[in-house]
Amino acid sequence: MIAFRAFRDLYRTGYIAYATARLGTHELAERVVEDSLTTLAVHWSATLGCSHPAATAWRLLAACVDNADGSPLPCPGDRICSSDAHVLRDHLRMDIGQASDLMGLTRGEFLVALHSAGRPADTCCEAQQSCAAA
Repeated sequence: MIAFRAFRDLYRTGYIAYATARLGTHELAERVVEDSLTTLAVHWSATLGCSHPAATAWRLLAACVDNADGSPLPCPGDRICSSDAHVLRDHLRMDIGQASDLMGLTRGEFLVALHSAGRPADTCCEAQQSCAAA
């Protein structure tokens, strides 16, 4: 079982880069990431029960960024957004391996997300957490 601290340490920098790119300010991005990681920590055991914990964590982060941005959700809650893949690959210039790991996708799934509207999410865990709960 992966410890939450190890997960947080592995993904925090990439999460902040994504949130900063989406929100425009580093300070707001840090707050949003910390809020989403706090919520994730509370639900860590349930998240580990999902088939793709990193993808579940990514959906939580993206929902929190969407909420902080105040814009309409760019994608339905049950799909991986191609816009997220574009932010990571095109705006932040992450390599495919790093970006796919951050989103909790295989490299193939990431490439599909990059070139399409997305794929169905893991329904067992799609809405178990909310950034409003942080």
